Amino acid sequence: MRSIVLCYNLEGTEKGKKLAGIFRLLGCELRHVQKSELLMPIGVLAGIFEDNVRQQAYIGNGFSEEMLVLHMAGEEILDIALQMMRKEQATVALKAILTPHNMKWNSLALHEEILQEHRTMTAQRPPAKPEGGRAENR
Repeated sequence: MRSIVLCYNLEGTEKGKKLAGIFRLLGCELRHVQKSELLMPIGVLAGIFEDNVRQQAYIGNGFSEEMLVLHMAGEEILDIALQMMRKEQATVALKAILTPHNMKWNSLALHEEILQEHRTMTAQRPPAKPEGGRAENR
């Protein structure tokens, strides 16, 4: 299986250049998804399957958040990629792994799902402790 990373709203940015370097170093193909392609199934964008139905080009506003969809050859490559992203300060909040469940979704549907999950996860995080390691009582 080949590794491919779908990138959204990162083309031409400094972070996009850092990510390109990281993923190419790991032997991954990088593909910047264009706004006109947002209605295409994720699996088609990743080259997993062909869609013989001609998709209408998307003409809406899309979304502005950065997003990655990862289809990795192995878990080890994924772990290394995430470590390198943190080290290079090139993290992306909205990330998804391509699965049999989501590969037929379009980018807009996947974005909405990931965004909701991200909001739920960040809302459930405990408050950060101040330096010194103890929570303050007020």
